[in-house]
Amino acid sequence: MEKIKITALGGLDEEGKDLYCIEVNGDLFVVNGGFKYPDKNAPGIDFIIANTSYLEENKDRVKAYILTKTKCQNFGAVPYVYKKAPAPIYCTIFTKDALIDFSKQIQQDNNYDFHVINVPSSFNIAGHIFDVFGTCSSVVGTFGFSLRTSLGNVVYSGDFIVEYSNEKYFSLDLNTLGKIAEYPTLVLMTDSVNATKPGYCSPSHKILPILSDFFKQANSRIFVALNSDNLYNFNEFFTIAELTDKKVCFYNEMAKNIFLKYRDVFCGGRFNPRNIIEAEDVLRSKASDVVILISEDGEKLYDEISLLINQESKVKQIKILPTDMFIMACPPSDKNEVVFTSTIDDLYKCGCDVRYISRKSLSKIHAFEEDLKMISSLLKPKYYMPIEGYYVDLLANAKLAFNMHIGLSHTNIFLLDNGQSLVIDDHGATFDSNNDDKIKVGDVMIDGIGVGDVVKDIISDRTRLSEDGVVILGCAVSKKQKKIICGPDIQMRGFLFLKDKEADVLIKEITKIFIDGVNNWISSTSNFNNKIPEAQITQQISRLLLRGNNRNPVIRPNIIVLD
Repeated sequence: MEKIKITALGGLDEEGKDLYCIEVNGDLFVVNGGFKYPDKNAPGIDFIIANTSYLEENKDRVKAYILTKTKCQNFGAVPYVYKKAPAPIYCTIFTKDALIDFSKQIQQDNNYDFHVINVPSSFNIAGHIFDVFGTCSSVVGTFGFSLRTSLGNVVYSGDFIVEYSNEKYFSLDLNTLGKIAEYPTLVLMTDSVNATKPGYCSPSHKILPILSDFFKQANSRIFVALNSDNLYNFNEFFTIAELTDKKVCFYNEMAKNIFLKYRDVFCGGRFNPRNIIEAEDVLRSKASDVVILISEDGEKLYDEISLLINQESKVKQIKILPTDMFIMACPPSDKNEVVFTSTIDDLYKCGCDVRYISRKSLSKIHAFEEDLKMISSLLKPKYYMPIEGYYVDLLANAKLAFNMHIGLSHTNIFLLDNGQSLVIDDHGATFDSNNDDKIKVGDVMIDGIGVGDVVKDIISDRTRLSEDGVVILGCAVSKKQKKIICGPDIQMRGFLFLKDKEADVLIKEITKIFIDGVNNWISSTSNFNNKIPEAQITQQISRLLLRGNNRNPVIRPNIIVLD
């Protein structure tokens, strides 16, 4: 009989950074490898990935990476871990292209061993059979899978919702799921992000009805702003543009590139390319026939709109007019709601007709309660493992499964944390709490092209810089003359707004501490190790500023020693 071990290196009790390991008799399969964006407590950090030392230590057992979603947040760690633990990558053509582009963007090119799969399909990795089924998500190329074992199927739901549609790339493949359900499901791993929400996700994730109403009310040109990572919304946009016979102008390269890359996906490839116009043709066209599409990632989208508002854009032919309708079809995340609101406020000042879609009126495309009930009742798993989401989401998912009366209880529902493992063999399932820290987990910070080299002291300094500023002091001393021969120079940035007299007094006090500290050191030293006086001067100035101004800026004295 086979022994199965399931471990999350990331993705539990957090949103993002998902990375799951499924092991069958020692063969290790990596499912996704995402990142999460930092919060305000990590200034300067680009994104955060999971600690992958477990994969590096067991690289000979890693048989494949299975990437189930065409979104950099779901595979962003792969370029970094792949260098140390290479293995074939199984994904759709869309994910392959996206991973290559992302790797170039972050300067982490790899010679990836891609195995492009079709959805649905079955394939063999190291003697293990995987059955793939398509799911509906915010992007194309999304799937879940079932791994066949002698104990039953290990099913990973992927990001999904129950979506009944004729759209090839945006529907749940119930036919394949039904075939998988004909065999016993050993364990079901399901997305928990929206597990607290009642009902089905569909149709609360759709902007098509909202856009339809807005388009009907518009009397002149329409601007539409979309997040670049939501291809489902792009498909809806081109659907309504086709239905209303609009001429579409791409305001920026991002919007244009997305259309060119996925033109066969949107509207089933039916959108007429003759209805695409260039910026210089906008003024030649009838205003009521034109819709202008703007797209970017995250806050970059709001920056792009701000440039348009202030007429600082590279696209000089397009300006917002009072007769235009501007639709913000890009609900903000928790982290950029302030800039979203500010952008809308600036749009109103242009005098145009502003419409926007709020977070409350549009749901993330993740399974709600009824979606989760459907897949659980269909597969009737022996064991159940909630994944993806904060603890409150994981707990809600677990309670949902418990209350379905399909044989799931506190004995076979496993609510784990990162680094903990679910181990299953012919004797049953056990929970490995990882008390010996056999599997290291945690956050690895990506800063530019640096991986994990940002320590807490650097984050602390950046936080202090943002809050209290910096004080820089410099001078040069002569070993032979044993005196200061240049300086001192004192610079303060972002520290404190002071009136002239107050600033003069403070600078004089800081200068005195600096000069006295340097002179005392020169007169008593023979080895001229400048680190010692710099540390002492930092402490003295820090105490002065904290006591007198209740501020704790970064203080950087720099003593240059000359012969």
